[in-house]
Amino acid sequence: MRCYYAQDVVPPGTTFGFDVNGSGFTSEFEKMIQLESGHEHVRIKNLHLVTPNQIHGDMVVGAEAKTGFVYPRVLIHHLPVFSAPEPFANVRKGEVLTVFFTNMEENGRGGSFRVITNLDDALTKTFRVDPSTPGIQISDIQFSLPFVVNGRLQIGPGVPPGDHGLAISIDGKEKYKRIGMIRIVRPNIGQTGFIQGLVAQEKFHRPGDEVQIYVQATGLSAQDVSSLDAKVDEFDLGTASFTYLSPIQLRLTFQSPAKTPPGSYGVQVMSKTGQALYQKKDLFQMVPENWVAGVQVTPPVKAGGASTLKVLGRDFSNEFAADFRIDVDEPGITLGPLARMDPSTLAATIHVSPGVAPGDYWLHLSARGQKITPPYGSIIKVEAAQ
Repeated sequence: MRCYYAQDVVPPGTTFGFDVNGSGFTSEFEKMIQLESGHEHVRIKNLHLVTPNQIHGDMVVGAEAKTGFVYPRVLIHHLPVFSAPEPFANVRKGEVLTVFFTNMEENGRGGSFRVITNLDDALTKTFRVDPSTPGIQISDIQFSLPFVVNGRLQIGPGVPPGDHGLAISIDGKEKYKRIGMIRIVRPNIGQTGFIQGLVAQEKFHRPGDEVQIYVQATGLSAQDVSSLDAKVDEFDLGTASFTYLSPIQLRLTFQSPAKTPPGSYGVQVMSKTGQALYQKKDLFQMVPENWVAGVQVTPPVKAGGASTLKVLGRDFSNEFAADFRIDVDEPGITLGPLARMDPSTLAATIHVSPGVAPGDYWLHLSARGQKITPPYGSIIKVEAAQ
């Protein structure tokens, strides 16, 4: 189901722990599966069962391992069944893995960047970041050894539109170049504004909700709002309302009708004259009644203790709550009767026996004979007894 690591960035010659979550893990299954890194000179050892939903192992990064991202995968009978969506990174000393922006100025003409590398004190004296185009200034280089270098970038007024980038040198040799990370474009809103993205404040909604979306941009001014319009591609959500927040952000609001059908929806921002400025598909979703978002245990539960398990969602009916089931792979975890607290919350007491191992446990949710896979997950963590 997922894979996570004790360390996200490591040098060659490192051993660290990692975990795989899933369901129905047994001692027989533990013997059946294989895990491989898919990366030369990176191997996995000491796999062992922690809980019916968690297997722990050690990632061994050899001294010869090359710089790169590592995506472990699980095999059963030598056939791959799962590949980790999130990697960890191995970086050799004196090499560079990647460079990316961490934030941008409101006018879009500068920002902060981060380099993932592997340096010591001596190598910092030879570290250089050079722009591909004159007129782009690099400043405020700060080292957080061994893996992180932060810096500032400023785009001068004479830099032409087009793709530009950075080259990184260590010890007099170019180690990394990324052209295209800086893209200078002409404004499409007013004199200086340019839309770069759309982000929904909440991904999931019910019909009748107010849908709020943040328009990410640079160089905006308050008067630009009057020149903009927007529409939802798949269904008419009515008139769009824009609110100016800052030179880098607007708030776009729709009031969804009660008859809005469930489904995925995209949004297009345009000028009042109809010129398309930015479009994003699958920006938010309308969900049906009795929709489950995820589970929550508050306060955290310990081995030998009890707590409250909450199932969170939207518009739960009494009939749905009565038919809702939660199954657990670990027999030492038991649940009391589930009750509907309000239209968005079901709750039950959760008990954990003293012999239950600390770790991750996956709750299997279903209703009316149908499996439910909530978008925010149903894995809980049992903590060690004090």
